[in-house]
Amino acid sequence: MASPPDSSSAPTEDAQRGAPVDGNSQTIDIGNVKVEDDKPMDGKKKKSKKRSGGAKKRGTGFEEFYCDAPMTPAEYNEEKDVIYPQHRPFVDRIEECIQRFRARRRISSEREALFSRYLLLGGIDASVRQFQGTRNIGEDVLEDATKSDVREMTADDVVQRGGDGNRNPRYFNPNFPEHWDVDFTGVAAGFVSEHLPKVAGAKTADFFMGVDVVLNFLKYVDRHDVCPEYADDVKKAQKVCLRALEEMPAITEMLRLLPGHFNTALRVLHAKKEDAGSAEFDNYFEEPLPDTKHAKVSHAATLSILMGPNRFPTDTQWSITDTSELTFEVLAIDFPSDATRAKYKAINQHLTGYPDIQPCGTITVRPVVIRDGWDNSMTATIPPEADKESQFVLEEDILRLMTEGMKLTMGVCRLNVGLQFIKYIREIRPSFYVFVPQELMFYYKDPVPNDRPAPCVHDCEDEGNVLAGIPIGDPDD
Repeated sequence: MASPPDSSSAPTEDAQRGAPVDGNSQTIDIGNVKVEDDKPMDGKKKKSKKRSGGAKKRGTGFEEFYCDAPMTPAEYNEEKDVIYPQHRPFVDRIEECIQRFRARRRISSEREALFSRYLLLGGIDASVRQFQGTRNIGEDVLEDATKSDVREMTADDVVQRGGDGNRNPRYFNPNFPEHWDVDFTGVAAGFVSEHLPKVAGAKTADFFMGVDVVLNFLKYVDRHDVCPEYADDVKKAQKVCLRALEEMPAITEMLRLLPGHFNTALRVLHAKKEDAGSAEFDNYFEEPLPDTKHAKVSHAATLSILMGPNRFPTDTQWSITDTSELTFEVLAIDFPSDATRAKYKAINQHLTGYPDIQPCGTITVRPVVIRDGWDNSMTATIPPEADKESQFVLEEDILRLMTEGMKLTMGVCRLNVGLQFIKYIREIRPSFYVFVPQELMFYYKDPVPNDRPAPCVHDCEDEGNVLAGIPIGDPDD
């Protein structure tokens, strides 16, 4: 019997040359058709890892137009009758609400850190607990546990309920409700006005992220009707967050613009260069100071337009009689009228070689005392001669950024003719500023017994002798 022509030898050699080195698959060329064999050469079957497309498409819950999926009737009845019923204590409802909120949001590590700080400011223990994952729970327990049980066993956010011997004063405890109140608005205001700006610093993205996660949580509480007895308070807290998104960027811009051209002109004319107290607060973005001639023209034009040409004497040498630093609350903002803008426009047409004088208005303020974490704020008082309303002149672009209720800490100079001007600005607080006492408990530690002897008058002397190599003897010797 004749054998067929050896036509498959060349393709077989090509297939052997093209075979993968690692032995994961084989390729056989039969004529013009290539067949891939997924079976590895070592006899072991390769496992393909399945990837779920739904996990990739699932949102984080913090998108701009994100909305929770509609609840089924069964889910609604469960939340109304089992999870958040009116007869259930508030601390139990808010605790489970926080845990369910974390489970239904894909919170990044940055958002999680900011959200935990917000909870701590509200008295909720959100510290990370080690060795509390599902790996440390027995399989027999997991088999009989529901999703709610597993979430409760592995949650980090809990309300402290310890007794006298197991009580942590850093957190709220329903067994010791003294000095604690449910105040969603106060906690939100304290977080976005005092705590979050210090944590975020110059990173505006972190500030907006912190406000967004708090606002998202408050909307979740409102939508799921967690605490209807505090529904109005929750809505007010949401408004505070929305105001923070407007006022805090405006404050950043005001710090760049203040004290404004008018007040800077008065400072150039009447403040001495050797005067201390303002150099460290000069704005790094401040434009070059105007020369004396332009300062005289700009301040004279503004005073004439706003207060009349005969309001202040012209035959008297103006000088600063008093300089003080106080915190003022903005009571009213008066913008320039159309007639005032027309007068400024007419004056600018006759000025050549100088920048245009910006239209100005006034703010009405009154001194206040800010209660914060410093130990001297509770004893701070306002001098009787300063406890009255005052007016300051500012440019229109600065007035547009202001809101009634803002607090401005600034250095003020008083002239001998009765006019006041802003020398420098130290700090601006939003209209909703609140200092929460819980702010002082972030790094609090319980005092512990100390066996070390109390300080003595000879401690400093002995320490100096030791450093100098002199032996320490009896003080009476």
